Amino acid sequence: MARGNYERHKPYLRNPHINKPIAEIYADLDAFSWEIFEDQPQRFDTVSFYVLLPPLMYEGKFIKGIYFSEGIELINKLFPGLSSVFHSFAYNPWIGYPWAPIADAYSSLYKNPQRDKWFRETYPHRAHKPTIPLQDCDFINEYWISPKNVPEKDIDLLAVARISEEKNLPTIAKALKVYRQKYPQKPIKLTVLTGHDFEPSNLNTLDECALNEWRQIETILTNPKDYISLVPRVDYYSEMPLYYSRAKAFVLGSLLEGKNRAIMEAMSCNVPVICFQEFNQYARGDSPVFPEGAGLYAKFNPESLADTIYTVLENRTEFKPRYQYLKHSGRKNFFNTCIDSFPYYQHNIPDYKPGDAINNLWLDLAVQQNYQVSLNSFLYGGSPLSHIRGINTIQQNLGELTKFK
Repeated sequence: MARGNYERHKPYLRNPHINKPIAEIYADLDAFSWEIFEDQPQRFDTVSFYVLLPPLMYEGKFIKGIYFSEGIELINKLFPGLSSVFHSFAYNPWIGYPWAPIADAYSSLYKNPQRDKWFRETYPHRAHKPTIPLQDCDFINEYWISPKNVPEKDIDLLAVARISEEKNLPTIAKALKVYRQKYPQKPIKLTVLTGHDFEPSNLNTLDECALNEWRQIETILTNPKDYISLVPRVDYYSEMPLYYSRAKAFVLGSLLEGKNRAIMEAMSCNVPVICFQEFNQYARGDSPVFPEGAGLYAKFNPESLADTIYTVLENRTEFKPRYQYLKHSGRKNFFNTCIDSFPYYQHNIPDYKPGDAINNLWLDLAVQQNYQVSLNSFLYGGSPLSHIRGINTIQQNLGELTKFK
């Protein structure tokens, strides 16, 4: 379903020490993409069309919109002429830069000047286009994905992870075993929201890859159900925030993947996060996984992870994940960063102030006039045009979004 050479990523999934020149590592990271292309019709129903800013006509002035998607090339081939009313911002749900040459801007996941320089030197035909380090994964709505009133924090440790090789659940299992040996007076249990459809009483209903990972966990823990509870797929908006809100801490075992939506969701729900120092280390450079005060890093070994989990659980009230997260992330910050990345807007929006486009009165009045909702409401899904999913639905709504062509 994806494109490229995934085998080049496999050495990075469980080995934090890759002995290669950094330029070769960057090339490996870019060798695989989860974008959606025109030869993948089985994925057309999942294509996202996030309208960050809709096209505007107000007081005789036209302003282009911005949409972002993992299917930029596909969308532009199916709907030619969008560039007259939209800037396109491509993102790759995996670790590499997006491949779409037609896009006007690219997500780089993290602010890493060294990797950005490599990208521009390697792809000179795209070197002039903005790379946007703030990719608030899957466009999280920090008001929906937020702390909920729950009776108690009855989940010791939460992971949101498919049972697949990149999630390193066997490594977390080893840490749980070490934890119980070192801290027997305070036993804990891990709850895993798997995203799989399966029958909890019969794990043989898992797919073959997931079963292979689970067998490794069984070998490590002998009685894994004493340490781990597996939860099938849950509803994103109604159930997911409740699980986060019940959790005392969140853990991620990955070394390589996309920016990871669950880290952002946990922080948005005010849950301290734990991950490895080496998580996405080559893509990140010096950029942090999360802001200071939102969690702790462990070294990539079971004992360090066990000790880090213990430290977070013993001191969890000292962390301020949601506060720290929303100082830097969330849709408003994402909007400001994206708008600032295009010189077009600085030159064309009246009374423009860098870093504060979300509060621009002209934009707010223009969105209200054209789409009958405020700019803030549009950004947070107050219009059916703000997040469109699937090629057929995109086609049905483009008339309203391209009325100024």
